[in-house]
Amino acid sequence: MVIATLEARQYRTIVEHAPMMVWRSGRDAKFDYVNSTWLKFTGRRFEQEMGEGWLEAMHPDDRQRCVSLYLDRFEKRLPWEKEFRLLRHDGVYRYVLEQGVPYADDRGEFSGCIGSVVDVHERKELDRAKTRFLATMAHELRTPLTPLRTYVQTLGRAAAEDAPLSRALVERLNAQLGKLTALVQELGDNAQLEEGRPLNLTMERVDLASLIQRVVDTHRASVELKLAPDRGHAITVAASCPCYVRGDSSRLEQVVTSLLDNALKFSPSGGGIRIGLAAVERECRLTIADEGIGVPAEELSALTRRYFRASNATEESFPGIGLGLSLSRDILERHGGVLSFESKLGRGTVAKISLPEQPGA
Repeated sequence: MVIATLEARQYRTIVEHAPMMVWRSGRDAKFDYVNSTWLKFTGRRFEQEMGEGWLEAMHPDDRQRCVSLYLDRFEKRLPWEKEFRLLRHDGVYRYVLEQGVPYADDRGEFSGCIGSVVDVHERKELDRAKTRFLATMAHELRTPLTPLRTYVQTLGRAAAEDAPLSRALVERLNAQLGKLTALVQELGDNAQLEEGRPLNLTMERVDLASLIQRVVDTHRASVELKLAPDRGHAITVAASCPCYVRGDSSRLEQVVTSLLDNALKFSPSGGGIRIGLAAVERECRLTIADEGIGVPAEELSALTRRYFRASNATEESFPGIGLGLSLSRDILERHGGVLSFESKLGRGTVAKISLPEQPGA
């Protein structure tokens, strides 16, 4: 008898402190037990969860579906699995995964059901983000491929008629190929990082002022900006002096290009793009400021997260795969640098880069 009591206490300790939420229902299908993990998650008292009280924490939109499934499996004495949203103690609904099974007493008679519940909110959000990413990826690939097909067909007709090649057409063709190349580069870099393999860097002495000017000159000469002068983007550069860092020139150029592309894209009404560079306290500090749509304050910290898109940046108006900023952060961290942002909703965003300065000739 003493041994049985000791075992019961041990089992209860295990269940009470298990990392997942555990519940039990009786023959009437109503809850008669939840463990302490459940109570910590919901922030409710044991008495509040008994009977059908626990349903108060379930999202109203999930309640009918989940209760119907539970009662059906209860009557049929079958196991089940379902996802629903459960209100956490801080007032936030979280996606959880529940698995339930019927159980019998010592005489083998049906006594109710036992279930476990785990928080799967991050996994759910990641799955959604990847689904959105794949849909956006398909769109982003079609964007350069569609005009490429048209340009190649035009070149084919010109060749068949021995007509001279149009320089403008070749420039447009090259611009779309550049887009496609950059997209493939982003995907390849992201895959490499997700596999835990660092990006390859060729370190050398880099003049950031010259690098920035190259990127700006490339943008000013781009076919797209020539074809859309009405967007009214005025890019200005203010570099107080040459600023040298030790880094991979092509990778740092990739970062500056990505940030400048973002500044242009998220400023659909035009406005000034101001680029500043200065050496301060043994650091090279680069800023790229726009007058665009801005970012909600509560979302600033998530800007460099893979696949993240701000809530005010719809895919229809601002297409993109959500990898540019996360790659930029990873590249800068490999250089001992930092990427941060300041923003005011509806008034613009400032991207800030800090890199260790390499003084000397």
